[in-house]
Amino acid sequence: MNWLGFSLMAAGLWGLWGFLSKVAALQLPAGTVFLISAVGYVAVTGYLAATKGLAIPLQPGGLAAALGAGTCMAFGLFCFFKALAEGAAANVVVPLTALYPLVTVILGWAFLREGLSLRQLAGVALALPAVWLLSK
Repeated sequence: MNWLGFSLMAAGLWGLWGFLSKVAALQLPAGTVFLISAVGYVAVTGYLAATKGLAIPLQPGGLAAALGAGTCMAFGLFCFFKALAEGAAANVVVPLTALYPLVTVILGWAFLREGLSLRQLAGVALALPAVWLLSK
C-alpha cells in the first residue's frame, strides 16, 4: 500500500476514533477513557514490535523528538477526552481539534523550511471557516 492508502486508512480510523471517544466519554470519566485508550495503544505497539521487529536506533535527536511527540499526543488526547466529557458535542470538538494540522503547517514552514504553495495557503485559509461551519 502506498502513502495515499495509508492516509485514507488513518483518516477513516481517526474518524471512528472520534466517534468511539464520544461514546466512551458519555459513559466513563475522561481519565478512565484516557487510561483504557492507552491500553489499546500499548497493545498495538506490542503487536507491531512482535510482528514487524521494531528496532530503536540510538539517534538522540530523533529519540527526543519522538518522546516529545508522544508526550504532546498524550496530553492532547487527555484534553480531547476532557472536552468530550464536559458535555461538548463530538460534532463540535472533533472538527475544532482537527485544526491541529494548521499548527504543524506553521511549525514546518517556520522551523523546517517546508514550502507552502498558494494552493496550500488557500487550504489553510479555508480550514478555519470550515471548522466554524461544522461546529454550528
